Amino acid sequence: MPAPPHLVFVPFLARSHFAPLAAAAAAACGDGTTGATILTTPHFAALAPASVPVRAAPFSFPGGHEDFSLLPDEASAPAFFFAAEAALAPALAAAVRAHAGAVAVVSDAVLHWAPRVARECGVPHVTFHTIGAFAAASMVAVNLHRPDVLQDPVAVPGGFPVPVELRRVHVNEEALAHLPLFRAAEAGSCAVAFNSFSALEADFAEYYRNVDGSPKKVFLVGPRRATPSTARSDVAVTGGAERDPILQWLDGQATGSVVYACFGSTCGLSADQLKELGAGLRASCTPFLWVIPTATEGTEQHDERASGHGMVVAGRWAPQAEILAHRAVGGFVSHCGWNSVLDAVCAGVPLATWPLRAEQFLNEALLVDVLRVGVRVREVGGKADVEAVVPADAVASAVGKLMDGGEDEAAARRARVRELGVAGRAAVAEGGSSRRDWARLVDELKALHGHGNDALIDK
Repeated sequence: MPAPPHLVFVPFLARSHFAPLAAAAAAACGDGTTGATILTTPHFAALAPASVPVRAAPFSFPGGHEDFSLLPDEASAPAFFFAAEAALAPALAAAVRAHAGAVAVVSDAVLHWAPRVARECGVPHVTFHTIGAFAAASMVAVNLHRPDVLQDPVAVPGGFPVPVELRRVHVNEEALAHLPLFRAAEAGSCAVAFNSFSALEADFAEYYRNVDGSPKKVFLVGPRRATPSTARSDVAVTGGAERDPILQWLDGQATGSVVYACFGSTCGLSADQLKELGAGLRASCTPFLWVIPTATEGTEQHDERASGHGMVVAGRWAPQAEILAHRAVGGFVSHCGWNSVLDAVCAGVPLATWPLRAEQFLNEALLVDVLRVGVRVREVGGKADVEAVVPADAVASAVGKLMDGGEDEAAARRARVRELGVAGRAAVAEGGSSRRDWARLVDELKALHGHGNDALIDK
């Protein structure tokens, strides 16, 4: 019987990218079928699950910046990517060669150099997407089939599984420009894995597999989400007298009554927008929990209770997965980052969608137009709409619609997302679809040992 492969996971140096790969590494260690190592930098090593060995490569970037998602506007994004490659590529080669048995590399899709390093070391490589299959498939379809100038709006072309119409501003032109580089790199992988699950995105994963005639296999292995109990630096306080004050406050709220608002750790809002968001939450007459992980102008550095309205938490980490799973939470105002989407869907919580950048607009289209588990906070027809301050009345209106506006419609939305939540939790349970996909991928990697990336193709 072939020896269990040792998987070297290489996340990109951004927290939203690091978390799902780290969670996948923890799952790989925990199921007994593989060993795993995370290759990263000292900054991110502190965030790795305690159950997974870490190899930390020295990393230096002007200004001391270590997390791509927190780079200031004046910093050079290409220079950061170059610095990441300079630090991690030789460390990856060393990590692979340190293992005498079967080894495979699992790296973030944006690390376009990783398949080359794996090939030079004679080991298989798996491309891991931290975005959803719908967003990835949409980008590939538009890139392969678009005319010289994108129409506005543009229907996603190429026989897409469902009819979807996007505004031009929804399509990240910078990402499109780099897509050929990433696709060429992915062609050097033996397989592609998405942090998603079959009931959510099977059709889009299949489209992604077939869109360009590639023989590569595509696996849905999620949801892989960071959990507070596995982090080295974020200590969860979830029981007894040390239960997080946020959860204690939720304990006192009626079932399904609270709307939770959070825009992630890297999507900052202006002081004017924060003011309008707060006013809108209060005007909605709905109990709210508003978390601002990174304190900025206009936020406080401590928990405060807005008497008669809700709770504001600024400048600290909050246990999002536990918040969304709490019985009191009935809706989520979100920027539509993929990690937050998975958190909400797996908890069975509908969303008020407020995308800000990157593929978040594509995630909104999936949630609102395809799955019908979300409502838009605003309509975005152009760049000016993205940059405009959303007024308080628009926030209040969206929250009202999400929580109880049009009672039958809201009930149907809740039923759909709860069904997806059941499917998402089942996918990673024993015998679930994602567990089966992961087992198939590991079996194929075992068979590939000594044969390289080209052997893993559809039969």
